[in-house]
Amino acid sequence: MPDRKYIPALSLKWLTPFYDSLVEGPMNLMQMRKDLVLQVGDLGGKSVLDVGCGTGTLSIMIKQRYPAGDVVGLDGDPQILEIARSKAKDRKVDIRFEQGMSFDLPFPGASFDAVITSMMLHHLERDDKQKTAREIFRVLRSGGWLIGMDFAETRSSIGKTLRPLTRHFERVADNLDGFLPMLFQDVGFKNYSEPHHYI
Repeated sequence: MPDRKYIPALSLKWLTPFYDSLVEGPMNLMQMRKDLVLQVGDLGGKSVLDVGCGTGTLSIMIKQRYPAGDVVGLDGDPQILEIARSKAKDRKVDIRFEQGMSFDLPFPGASFDAVITSMMLHHLERDDKQKTAREIFRVLRSGGWLIGMDFAETRSSIGKTLRPLTRHFERVADNLDGFLPMLFQDVGFKNYSEPHHYI
């Protein structure tokens, strides 16, 4: 793993135990993730990688909906992975959680039928976003697909009004400037689409 400083999901380690209560509820991420799972299609019997899984909410939702699927969650933060493992154990779902970085995935090529990522890409510098896209493409099997949710180019009047403020949030400016479609198409993904916008 590259020797890079890992920034916790809420920037400060002591806030990590409160991630779900501070982020999931107020941002309505739970509903967004439910919508995402519904768009995925049938993952029964498929191998799925959740990149930047955080506290495991999305991984658990997928496993509960598709018990026959093989779900792996990956995150760079060992503290948040412990929360994810605890949540999965409490809900009695079998998910493998591993520590690693999105731009250096610790898996052989063509390992997964689907890769899912939720609110992770905007944490990365542009170079690491590019490396992450290449790594995701590498670990996907032929015919596999990537499904994601993150900040993207603004479409609505509300989004355009908030853009000057939100573009200073972490490393989200690339996303708001329409970088993601070019990013994924450049590494080999086809049929990029944004089926749902929240703002």
